[in-house]
Amino acid sequence: FWGDPKLPLMVTAQVDLVLVLITVLSLWTRLCHLSYPNAVVFDEVYYGQFVSLYMKRVFFIDDSGPPLGHMILALGVYLGGFDGNFVEQNWSSVSVWTLRFLPALCGALCVPLVYLLTLELKFSHLSALGAALLLFLSVTDRK
Repeated sequence: FWGDPKLPLMVTAQVDLVLVLITVLSLWTRLCHLSYPNAVVFDEVYYGQFVSLYMKRVFFIDDSGPPLGHMILALGVYLGGFDGNFVEQNWSSVSVWTLRFLPALCGALCVPLVYLLTLELKFSHLSALGAALLLFLSVTDRK
């Protein structure tokens, strides 16, 4: 059925160590200490209300943009175990880690994406590393 396999079977793999390094660094800096502070702060109140409404199947479009981002956040928080009750008086029911994980992951994956896109545009590896490092350093400021 498959015919005679040609022996020896050889598999080759190339690994871009720069890509692996910037991916690991980006993931580490964005996902490390994700639950600090352990309270809902700043825009999380705003997004938490939207997430709560989407989880209660109240769909709407507001002036902050298309609803896909809010729906993806709602999916991530739902998978994290959030029940949809986001009232301003009771913050203890909200897991801030699940609310912050998906945006942090997307932000971390932007860095290797910029590296690969720069290489795809036929720039040098040094230029791609520079572009990735600029994005890496521009959004790493965490307090």
